[in-house]
Amino acid sequence: MIDPERYIKRRVCEIRVEPYLAAYARHKFDTDPKTGGIRIPDSFDLYHCVWQLMNRRPHSPEAGSDGQQLPPNLRIHLPFRRASEGVPMKNPAYYNYIPPRRQWLIGKSLRRLFNWEFHHYVEVRLLDGATKVEAVRSFARMYNLGIDCEDALLKNLQRYENSVRIFLNINGKKRKNTRK
Repeated sequence: MIDPERYIKRRVCEIRVEPYLAAYARHKFDTDPKTGGIRIPDSFDLYHCVWQLMNRRPHSPEAGSDGQQLPPNLRIHLPFRRASEGVPMKNPAYYNYIPPRRQWLIGKSLRRLFNWEFHHYVEVRLLDGATKVEAVRSFARMYNLGIDCEDALLKNLQRYENSVRIFLNINGKKRKNTRK
């Protein structure tokens, strides 16, 4: 029988993601007070991404080291889905390891969530009459991303707007009226 304290600690996995994504995740999701890991609701795609990537810890210490040099910066309270028809059960007490080479998938899913929320927030603020700089600054303050992050967020917004223009086949230039 597993000790309850030990079981709670085994339900947490530490991963490495971009620092701004780690700060965003810690402010976006609830934090478990006992373990310090973020609790991702099951309504998010990120929850299912983490569940699919959970593995058993390798037996030999060198088997799990894929050359990861940087220490982990985000703790995740692992999901515990009950077994249903066609879906196996993964008990987080045993499936509590995410290989370093697969952690980038969690970072990718977290970045997708971040970008969607960021772009949506800025669009709503622009409709309310704020400038792009004000909207980016308030988003950075809301998630404690830091002042140095604002320039990167403005560039992110600029790339997003350019990709939307390309997708919609909209030119930024005004056409001259050739009809007389």
